Amino acid sequence: MLNIHTPPGCEAERAYVACVIFGDWLGMPYIITQDDRPDVCITLSGQSGALHLPDGFFGHLVQDPDAWLCESALPEPPLPQWDTRELAPDILLTHAIVPILFGAADRVSSRLTMGQGDCIKLPVDVLGATFFMLSQYEEAVRPDRDNHDRFPANASLAYRAGFLDRPLVDEYVEILWAALHRLWPGLERRPQQARTLVSCDVDSPFFYKGEWSRMARGLAGDLLKRRSPRLALRNARGQWRARRGVQPSDPHWLGIEHIMSVNEQAGRPAAFFFIPENTDARLDNRVSLDHPHMRSLLREIHQRGHEIGIHPGYNTFRHPEAMARSVSTLRRVLAEEGIESPLLGGRQHYLRWEAPTTARLWDDNGLDYDSTLSYADRPGFRCGTCREYPLYDVRQRRPLRLRERPLIVMECSVIAERYLGLGYSDEALALMRRYRDICHRFRGDFTLLWHNSHFSQEADRRFYQELVT
Repeated sequence: MLNIHTPPGCEAERAYVACVIFGDWLGMPYIITQDDRPDVCITLSGQSGALHLPDGFFGHLVQDPDAWLCESALPEPPLPQWDTRELAPDILLTHAIVPILFGAADRVSSRLTMGQGDCIKLPVDVLGATFFMLSQYEEAVRPDRDNHDRFPANASLAYRAGFLDRPLVDEYVEILWAALHRLWPGLERRPQQARTLVSCDVDSPFFYKGEWSRMARGLAGDLLKRRSPRLALRNARGQWRARRGVQPSDPHWLGIEHIMSVNEQAGRPAAFFFIPENTDARLDNRVSLDHPHMRSLLREIHQRGHEIGIHPGYNTFRHPEAMARSVSTLRRVLAEEGIESPLLGGRQHYLRWEAPTTARLWDDNGLDYDSTLSYADRPGFRCGTCREYPLYDVRQRRPLRLRERPLIVMECSVIAERYLGLGYSDEALALMRRYRDICHRFRGDFTLLWHNSHFSQEADRRFYQELVT
């Protein structure tokens, strides 16, 4: 049994982060208590030795309670660095040198001590930094927003300090495990299995919705932007047949079919997230879930063993009534079709998310998991981890039942000109592969979002095939 002794204060937050690290991820029995002490001390029942961690984040908030959700508690780059080879040369990391979010930054030259007393003192506040990243504490404080009212990547500490492309929380946990195992070699941790979680936000289930103007714009794009008369002819034929009720000719329907087929060949289900209610006439799906074509599509996805989830509309992310209507509509439709699932999860439309408001709305409506948390303008590790975990409400200061499956790569973030703009280059595919390989190295989840409407080019199919198989 591990005994985790912490300083007093922030009891709910300390209990939450200990449960995530030691309970959910490492799978080690522990007891957490608060003592009158300056740091965090971890011991093992019946064994000598101790691991000491600084109490930088929570300690600051205990000393100044008015600093909760204030900018004074936020670290600023440049961050101090630590060479983890002082502890061990073979820790699972993306790089041996890690930035210190919170910790003993003033002891740069002698941060690690080991000796006859079997005492290890790490410079990294693992518990505080993990809470900071998982709870989106920074996003609840900083006012920065983009044109869709989203917290942008370039405002985040992870981007500004240069660690958005590494799962820093997972690395901190590996450092913690290396120190624990060095002190007590007989310790065992829960085995973790790497997963690839593939999902599709069905923003547009059908390319042709009976709108001639939309079809005309699409064909003009094929001819003028994509410079492909062949594609224009194919889409024109497909849209004409779709208008006559032959849905398998619709390119967006074919995108769904392609996603199902590729993942069936890989032996895994894909998740399809649907917009249940139109909350914005311009940006939400115009096809009702009650339309016969939509009901047929839902039935086919379910019959083929894939998951159906929710994609709440553009104006739901901080509006309780709109969120409740959306969840209620999807549940009604699924019940009427006899579609049952042990979990109901999904992702916010346009990745619109307000911490912690949106998480609370999902939790209040009984949803099981969310997979929104990536930046629209840049892929990477927004939460510092590629592992699933329960969310925390930093305003009500309580853990939520809702679990987060952090989104690592959205295809648009890499390919689209409005974001990274790498197009279908070798660099783009290499970047996506790199994120996949990092997630798998850390025995975490490579969570990939690819829209069914993003298969207009052969390169889309090639990229998708290489990433999910």
